[in-house]
Amino acid sequence: MMGSEANYPPPPMPVAAPRERPFGVTILAILYAIEGLYCLLAAFVVKWAMDLLPIDLAGLPMVGNMLDTVELCLMIVLIIIAIFYFLVAMGMLKGQNWARRVGIIFAIIGLINVPIGTIISIIILIYLFKADVKAYFTK
Repeated sequence: MMGSEANYPPPPMPVAAPRERPFGVTILAILYAIEGLYCLLAAFVVKWAMDLLPIDLAGLPMVGNMLDTVELCLMIVLIIIAIFYFLVAMGMLKGQNWARRVGIIFAIIGLINVPIGTIISIIILIYLFKADVKAYFTK
């Protein structure tokens, strides 16, 4: 058996370790989900508030129809925004990079909410650009 080599099976392929989600990403996802719930609640508050308006529209049916249209449009917009927040929260939990990018955009927009929103947005921006957080979102 001098010239022959033993037939050993090839070594197993290394299995990539599952990416561990950073705790801050979980917190951000929860906050986005809460924001989605807030938007859903706001949609129903709009409906409730518009129904309570003490306006006698008996002689102005056109104004009443216009208010109903505004109410419906506000509710639809708020529900769409809520769905978007829920999708971003799910994307963050799953480590999808588009969700990180949307979080960065939200934080940039939040910079105009002086002073508390600005501080929170700066913290979120710094966090989303940390190496371990970026690594979680890259595949």
